[in-house]
Amino acid sequence: MNQVQRKFLIERIQSETKDKIEMLRKTLWEYPNRSSYVFQAIMSNTLVIKPKEVILAAIKRKALNAREGENWLSEDRMGCEKERTIKLFTEDVFELPQALLDRINEVEAHNAVIKQAIDELKMRLKTIEVRVQLASDKTLQNLINEVDDMGDLKLIDTNIKRLN
Repeated sequence: MNQVQRKFLIERIQSETKDKIEMLRKTLWEYPNRSSYVFQAIMSNTLVIKPKEVILAAIKRKALNAREGENWLSEDRMGCEKERTIKLFTEDVFELPQALLDRINEVEAHNAVIKQAIDELKMRLKTIEVRVQLASDKTLQNLINEVDDMGDLKLIDTNIKRLN
């Protein structure tokens, strides 16, 4: 198998892997909209504002992390509101509604499995690329003869290991 054929094989495997990764990415869940949950808590009179000390500690953290000459309160650069507003994270001011926290945990658990699968595919792809470059012509020919689906990285990886 010459270098052009090896390049074609690697590009084919890369293409199939890219498609599988894209399919996996499409199954990732989006994080919930905090604004909606906070709005719902406000309207149902269940929103809990954090104690004064916690809010002041968040403002102090913001001040300590500020750079000289920057508008650290609102982080706005222009406009008349830049000196009249303050920008804080919702979790610094409010107790986040339990329904929001539960949904965030669900999304993180679901997405962690998918991200792990994506990382595994990427790692496997790198390994296979090196193995294809280093494998003998006979090994690659045997691989091509045995593997029907050149996009199945586990099968390719296993066969290259076995044939070497």
